[in-house]
Amino acid sequence: MNKDLITKLEALHLNQNEAKVYLALLEIGQTSAGNIIKSVQLHRSVVYEALDKLISKKLVFKLIRKNISYFQPTNPERLMENVENEKEIVKEILPSLKNMIDEKLPEIIIHEGIEAYRRFWLDSVRNMPVGSTDYVAISIGDKWIEYLGKDVKKYMKIKTERQIKWKMIVFDLNLVEMEMVRKNPELNEYRLIKRDFPREGNYNVFNDDTLILHSIVEPMIIEIKSKNLAKVFRSNFDLLWELGEKI
Repeated sequence: MNKDLITKLEALHLNQNEAKVYLALLEIGQTSAGNIIKSVQLHRSVVYEALDKLISKKLVFKLIRKNISYFQPTNPERLMENVENEKEIVKEILPSLKNMIDEKLPEIIIHEGIEAYRRFWLDSVRNMPVGSTDYVAISIGDKWIEYLGKDVKKYMKIKTERQIKWKMIVFDLNLVEMEMVRKNPELNEYRLIKRDFPREGNYNVFNDDTLILHSIVEPMIIEIKSKNLAKVFRSNFDLLWELGEKI
């Protein structure tokens, strides 16, 4: 019996015995339980249990002729229908499940090192909904530009195409930030708080994500997915925004 097919059927929520019985039926066609038992060499009770489960999953049906039960597989495309039904169920319950996890423990992901740093920023700007706002507390900084390297232009191009807005608190303006304001003022809104302050870290808020960044040793992003925490950091950002001077 094809072990690879058994493994793949197990991934589709059939246990090993169900997979063996199902494959035997596909090979034999309509048959009695006795022939299936001979084919799969499993105990009678195990085969009947597997058949009952396959019937409940609509992968097998039973018919009776002259008081003898016969079993026949349905069209294997039924497997695809079952998967589609599962997808619909997941779509239906996903919002509730996401709300539940957000109310409990936040999801925390750490992106460490230059390659992970670059990959995160390119992925994030691609995946943010079109027209989103990224709230940046205390500038992108020279380190952000240094770590992104040649990918800065790629990031800016995607940002512009997807109409992602920067709403940013800055201590001063670097050349990249000034160029962004000049080219796309509608996508780059800054407030200035004049401070002589080392820019070794900052935070961003977009959607329900809060990012805490630092570059003391090497670039690191701590990504926290939590609607409640994002609200806290947004409130903090809004306070700084009110204090800043419009640019």
